[in-house]
Amino acid sequence: MMDDTREKLETETKNLNAFKAILNKSNEQTKTMCAILSHFDERLAKLEETIAPVYKETGNLQLRQENIVKTLENLDYVIKFYTVSSEVEPIIRAGISQNSLQSFLFNVEKLKDALNYFEQNNPESPELMNVSALYEKGGNIVETEFRQLLSRHSKSIAPVIIYDLVNEDESSLEAEKNILEQIPEKTKSELKALGEWLCNNRKENFISAYSSLRAEVLVKSLQALKDHQKSSSGGNPNATSGIHSSPLSSRKNVLTPLRDTPPNRKTPKSIQQVLKKKLHDVIPSEMLGGKPSHPIAADLKEDISISEREIVFYLTCVTALYKLMQCELKLMEGIIAIRYQKIMFSRLVYPALENVVAEGEHLANRVKKFTARHDFMAALSLFPLLRHQATMRHSFDLLFDGCSVEVQSKFQGLVVTLQTTINRTLEEFIDYIKTDTETKVPKDGTVHELTSNTMIFVVNLMEHLDILSRVITITDMQSVDSSMDKNRWAYAQYISRVLSALGQTLQTKSEAYSDIYLRAIFLLNNYHYILQTLRKSHLLDIVSLYEREIEFIYESKIIENKRVYSQSWSRVLHFVLEMDKPLSQQRMVPEMNQIANMKLKDKDRQNIKDKFAGFNKEFEEIKKAQTAYAVPNAELRESLKRDNIDFIVPKYKLFYDKYINMNFTKNLDKYAKYTPDDVAAMIDTFFDSAA
Repeated sequence: MMDDTREKLETETKNLNAFKAILNKSNEQTKTMCAILSHFDERLAKLEETIAPVYKETGNLQLRQENIVKTLENLDYVIKFYTVSSEVEPIIRAGISQNSLQSFLFNVEKLKDALNYFEQNNPESPELMNVSALYEKGGNIVETEFRQLLSRHSKSIAPVIIYDLVNEDESSLEAEKNILEQIPEKTKSELKALGEWLCNNRKENFISAYSSLRAEVLVKSLQALKDHQKSSSGGNPNATSGIHSSPLSSRKNVLTPLRDTPPNRKTPKSIQQVLKKKLHDVIPSEMLGGKPSHPIAADLKEDISISEREIVFYLTCVTALYKLMQCELKLMEGIIAIRYQKIMFSRLVYPALENVVAEGEHLANRVKKFTARHDFMAALSLFPLLRHQATMRHSFDLLFDGCSVEVQSKFQGLVVTLQTTINRTLEEFIDYIKTDTETKVPKDGTVHELTSNTMIFVVNLMEHLDILSRVITITDMQSVDSSMDKNRWAYAQYISRVLSALGQTLQTKSEAYSDIYLRAIFLLNNYHYILQTLRKSHLLDIVSLYEREIEFIYESKIIENKRVYSQSWSRVLHFVLEMDKPLSQQRMVPEMNQIANMKLKDKDRQNIKDKFAGFNKEFEEIKKAQTAYAVPNAELRESLKRDNIDFIVPKYKLFYDKYINMNFTKNLDKYAKYTPDDVAAMIDTFFDSAA
């Protein structure tokens, strides 16, 4: 046990001594390592002292190298500006024709860069003048090339193509295709490249060049269309061949329907619809008693009137302008950048738009002149224009969206002018009726010219019923039902105002007749004519919207004037009626026949003679007077004759039968000149100036 312990102790002692030896060795190695490290630090310090100046010098050299490289690059950049004029000058002088377009534009851009450099860095350099001159020349060449290229492909559109364009069929699409293909795709790409350069460098010149050239095409195309229209009418816009002259100009038959347009070119459907007639033979000619239907303007010459052909021509021009402007906008899409399209479009369309609007205003001014001459029918020619403008207004608004205010307001200004002119004419027409100072009345009491003209005018207004609320001033807005057609209401109110003014004027004019019975015939003719016209033209239903009793009013006036007229027979009846005896005693003819052969006293014979003589005289005077009376309406004329016969002949027959067999005279034919049948036959000749 002790031995084991001793062995362990010896072993541990050996281990401890070995550990001490290792520890001592480690300490020695540590000291050696520290010495090495210290020496290494010294060597590094010496190395740093040696290398640092070299590194610093190397950095300086690198910086100098970079500066030299940058300087060389800048020199190269600057040198090219000094040499660009000599390099580019041959290309500029040769022009685009000798170079590709892209190459020429590239070299012009090089001149622009040089110009910018010299202006910013060396404005005193003599090279600036050379570069500036070349750049200006190059820009001029680009601009000239653009103008020439665009001009070569900017020919006015043939009238035949324009006619096809405004037609609403397949020919319209084909015509539009032909117009758009006027500039080939290759040319469009060249114009686009030239345009982009001009837009960036000469924007105003570019806009001016394109808009002026295309505006000229637009104006010339429309002018060619107008010239073609004039030539097709023999140089006279009022010519009537092919298209019936307007009823507004001929003044002979204001209700003649529109005839077909020339066979060589058909009027567009939209324009046909605008001009379409809605009334045919509304006012029979016999109601006018053979008088001209519109003598108000009988003294006007055809060459200053507004013909239907003129209206068709003008509406065709308006539609053509719209279609051509559409084509111009589509043509821009392949040439002009979007941001400049509306600016150019405004300038491009304005001259043509101004011309067309001026023509419309000229027509309105002509209507004003006609109105001053009391030719109010001329205003009806403006209704197709107004309807067409109203129909196309939305299309024009869309087309002009984004354009200048001047362009947008031009078209609307024409609409306002047309509305104002028509409204003023309608109001002046009523004033004219009210203030007509013409005292001359028909000698025969027929329908007055003012009445026939007035009714013809209001009947013709019906053709434009769909737009009347735009031009008629409604004076009683509170009475307008929201569900009611405003056009019909406005028309009804206007006719009521016209008829009211006409009635007052007719009453005043009738005072010119000294013969109260001819006065009654005059009023009877006019009131009957008015009522018949209202019925035949279906205006009665419309006027009744505003004046419900209108038919009753005129029927009452007719009855009243018939009553006044019937009093013209009172002088005749005075002799055939025994006023001191009741009618029942006058009809005792059988009793009188019993004493027919009785001898009469001289006084009784003379009394009978006086009765027959008085009847003959008064009847002959009435016949003479009333044969000259005119009742142009056959129905009314026969009605009056029948009333006269029924009123007079039975009474005269009683008188005649009572005394004819009495021996009151030896010269019976002298006193009993007329039998009842003779009286009836003579009354049947009344109201006939040819009798």
